[in-house]
Amino acid sequence: MGTLPAETTNARDSAGDALAKDQANEQLDDLSPKNKTGKCKKNLKGKILGWTRKIRPKTKPNSVSSPQALTFEEYLKLRRISEAGQQLISLEEKLYRYADGSENQEEALKEEEELKLAYETFSQDLWTTIAAGVTLSGEELRRLASAVRSIEQEEERDKKCLEEKERNGRIPQWRPRECRKELDTVLQKAVEQRMEDILEVMGAEKLSSIKQDIFKMGKRVKEDLLSVVMNVKSCYPEGYDICNVYAKLYHIAFSSQLKKITEFGLGQEDCTYVLGWVHNYYQNDILKHRDLEKEIDGKSLGSLLPEDVIKQLESQYVSSRESEIKQWLSKAVGNEVTKWMEGEIPEQMDGFYHSEIAIDVIQSIVGAVKEAKEVLDEEFGNMMHVVMWALQELLERYKKTLEDFIKDKEKHKNCAAVIKANMFNCKQFRDYIEKTNDPFEAEDKEKCLSVLSGLEDTGYRYLADLMHLPLKPYYKVLITQEWLTSSKPVMDNILHLAEKQIQEFKKLKPCCFQELLKRLHFEVIAEYSKRIMKKKIKLKSEQQQTAMAEKICDDNRKIQELFTCYESKEDWLHHVLPKVAEVIKLQDLSMIVLETATLVRDYPDISEKHLSALLHIKANLPSKDVKSIKKVLQMKKEDLNSCHSAKSFFALVPVR
Repeated sequence: MGTLPAETTNARDSAGDALAKDQANEQLDDLSPKNKTGKCKKNLKGKILGWTRKIRPKTKPNSVSSPQALTFEEYLKLRRISEAGQQLISLEEKLYRYADGSENQEEALKEEEELKLAYETFSQDLWTTIAAGVTLSGEELRRLASAVRSIEQEEERDKKCLEEKERNGRIPQWRPRECRKELDTVLQKAVEQRMEDILEVMGAEKLSSIKQDIFKMGKRVKEDLLSVVMNVKSCYPEGYDICNVYAKLYHIAFSSQLKKITEFGLGQEDCTYVLGWVHNYYQNDILKHRDLEKEIDGKSLGSLLPEDVIKQLESQYVSSRESEIKQWLSKAVGNEVTKWMEGEIPEQMDGFYHSEIAIDVIQSIVGAVKEAKEVLDEEFGNMMHVVMWALQELLERYKKTLEDFIKDKEKHKNCAAVIKANMFNCKQFRDYIEKTNDPFEAEDKEKCLSVLSGLEDTGYRYLADLMHLPLKPYYKVLITQEWLTSSKPVMDNILHLAEKQIQEFKKLKPCCFQELLKRLHFEVIAEYSKRIMKKKIKLKSEQQQTAMAEKICDDNRKIQELFTCYESKEDWLHHVLPKVAEVIKLQDLSMIVLETATLVRDYPDISEKHLSALLHIKANLPSKDVKSIKKVLQMKKEDLNSCHSAKSFFALVPVR
């Protein structure tokens, strides 16, 4: 909005002033200003007109005719408040000088009283306009700007009167008028009134009565402050800092009303709504509004509520939300468990078994964290603990439920399908906990991940056993004389059956399928290694040991081909059997020691029992050489444990 034009008498042309005067005279009869007792002052109109006529500029006989100034009442009726105020100041100066030298003190006192009454009429119009400032717009702002200029004029007059008092000890009894102080009082009352008298607003119909009251007040604050910035600001001198004056008044009024609301106790939803206004909506939607932020110092206003009240409300919120979150999470799992127990097969999505547990739980947690960020300050960290404790508790119950379900698998024909569906839940939980940007404590996350690892192991162990079980009878033929000398494709049969089992589990999500495939791959190699350690075969000749080593490597190649075909990521397993076979094949003691050292370096969990069982196959190896080879195990504690690529394998291969 541009700068308002000055409204001075000299700026008007004669036709404009004449028209304004005619309009004012038509309205004068309607004026009936009242004195302090409420009675009309009948002769005020005549008196004021008489005074104002006395001080009109005189026109010289030979000069060009100039427009006559309007009277006080004419200016006032036209809402030209500053000009009306200036006339009263001129009358005041004239009366003050006149009364000083007048012999008729009675007449002077009478005229002084009538001037005071005129000031009352003027003040009423002045302060009514000031109070209505935020509701004015367009041409009405001229009236507000005029009222503000009147305050400046009154302040200047006060200053002159006080200076005169310093010189001669005399000052009019109605001075100083202190309009700047009165301005603060008027604005405060106007703001308080606007915050109390608020009609129904759109958008709050479905809210509780408390929420409606807060919503209406917040909307009033925002709209009125925007009016101050867009309209009212241009009517005040910069030194008034009017935007921050209004902001502080609305802040105090809003804060006062909000505090009253909290004194009677709040339900959970209303408590959340109040905290939302204190920490979020008031700060972000109002004080940081793009049109308000540059004009208002929001930081200086402080909080809408006292610190002790906020702390009480936040504690109430955390306590209530804790039980609610636990109920939400428990319900998310409970609904699915009911379906399992009733024998329902999980639905398939894109050809994979699917469960909604993780989705429902994570959405509940994300929603709780998002809300907590908006409504909490000091208690936010505590709320994050509450959320993770609730998740940990849920995962523990979830794990126990799956364990019990698997124990009774004979009763549940849908057991395999249910576990398949739930493995992807585990993946989703792990991804959320590990990758979330929400400010959870590392210790809390680790506890949840620890429980989750147990849950994953429960499910995958069941599925891996289910997949591996049909293969176990075929392992008995491995690493026997029959296996070594027969042309029967023992490993081919095992792997053919393994591939058939793999196909049965393709309804797992790809990431879960890969985890299960990894476990099956490990178990096939581990089972093969266990057969080697069974001491079922002893070979005396170099040719026999070489043939056995080659047979092991050939079987390993077939295993590798199968699992590579299904994209197993456990490449390190491809090297276990060849390294074992190399120890069996070698005949030179130094080479056997060297290869054994390599085996110990790469798999430091290999024990003396494992090594004894392996060397048992080499029947042509003297006992003293066996002792020399076993000394390598002593080296691993001192020199070999530093290998970063070492894997744990033999600890999971039992040996007698």
